[in-house]
Amino acid sequence: MKPLLLFLLLTIKLSAFSQTGKYVKADHNGCLIWIEEYTLKDSVNWKGGCKNGYAFGNGYVSWFKDNHKASTYSGQMKKGKPDGTGILKWYEDDKIVATYSGQVRNGVPNGIGKLTLINYATYVGNFKNGQLNGNGAAYFVTGGKTIGNFVDGNFLNLDKKYLVLLKKQYVNLKHNSKIYNSEDDKQLFYYALVPSKKITSALVLFPSTGESVENVISCNKVLMQQAYDHNIMTAVVSANYNDPLDSDKATMAFFETVFKDMVTRFNAPKDKFILSGLSLGGENALQYTEMSRNNSYDTFIKPLAVIGVDPPVDMRDLYYGAKKQISVYEKEGDNLSENKKIALKEDHFLVDGFTRLYGGSPDEFPGKYISGSQFSRSEEDGGNAKFLVNVPVRLYCDPDIVWQLKNKGRDYYEMNAANLSAMVNFLMQKGNAKAELIPAIGKGYRVDGTRHPHSWSIVEPLDCVKWILGLVNKNKAVIELK
Repeated sequence: MKPLLLFLLLTIKLSAFSQTGKYVKADHNGCLIWIEEYTLKDSVNWKGGCKNGYAFGNGYVSWFKDNHKASTYSGQMKKGKPDGTGILKWYEDDKIVATYSGQVRNGVPNGIGKLTLINYATYVGNFKNGQLNGNGAAYFVTGGKTIGNFVDGNFLNLDKKYLVLLKKQYVNLKHNSKIYNSEDDKQLFYYALVPSKKITSALVLFPSTGESVENVISCNKVLMQQAYDHNIMTAVVSANYNDPLDSDKATMAFFETVFKDMVTRFNAPKDKFILSGLSLGGENALQYTEMSRNNSYDTFIKPLAVIGVDPPVDMRDLYYGAKKQISVYEKEGDNLSENKKIALKEDHFLVDGFTRLYGGSPDEFPGKYISGSQFSRSEEDGGNAKFLVNVPVRLYCDPDIVWQLKNKGRDYYEMNAANLSAMVNFLMQKGNAKAELIPAIGKGYRVDGTRHPHSWSIVEPLDCVKWILGLVNKNKAVIELK
């Protein structure tokens, strides 16, 4: 599973001067200055002029929370708020954690500017209500970068022709952080790129753990645009933090709501859905497809095919692999690399999550782990994989063992590729001639350009669209893709 995106842990509210505070007299000169979320322990200092009692013109203001510097601004002021051109700085424990230089309106970054989150990234471009919008760039301290279109601070980078056609469809369900871990929306939703001509099939993309839907779109830019050109509707669903579908009724209801909406609103063919996802998203795609063939469940659709992009499929092996790695990593103590520190957090997240969900280890509750797995290597019938015997299945992985050894300290037994190959072998032995393992070694890169085998890029988009067209058109000739 992909670890929770680190930048979610460093949330800087750029609307630090919004409309929920009050005006306070500055120390020394008594000019009125706006303080966000004011408490009796807050204070402000202003070096500059006043107009009608409010701080005005060029100057320097410092905001304090409980006698600790919270933020500063050097530049133009109007009616006690930053307005014009200036420099904002945010502090934690008296250390600068973020800076912004550029245009400000009514206390909020608006216009051309540069935001730097210390030790993470620098964002350059046009800001609207404190967030990057339109053409811009993000330069990360890791060396990666994203250059292109941003929407409300999220990198959403389709070509203009397709971007204007992208629809954000809210469904009649309130936002649920146990389904989608994001503070941006109050309702669950999905993005849809709908062909102008009759829809021949629908490709649904599920995010990995903690991944934004906008990142999924940017990572699959060519795939979605090619799908559009060949009358395939694509949808990206806001689910990145859910439990296994067999026990997560809320997420299952959300998926059913999305599928029904796609069929009724856009006339997507109910019998031509292909589900796909990275990591957790791949688990969702596989598990829903298995449930659709299991008489114990009644699903709205029966997917025509399913794609898993490096998903873990055997929860028993995933649990024990995480337990083993925790022991290995903790022995290294303070010598852990940044990659291994991230992996250690991920392993604790997995073990804690399984314990919460199932009550203990696979030895204690074997049936629960089998039920929650898409494939069980220990079971002669493959566990839930037996329901995919007659379904076209593609499983992608980047089995770069050298990268894993160097960056994660993992061997083949801790890689998803081991169980993915076992799953495909099981399906092939059971007669599934349309089960494929695609080892895209060396093809894994994140959207910022950094190398990582656990990435959407291991799916070659033109080949994938051609595969979908072959399934939908069957014996018809497939148009050559470019």
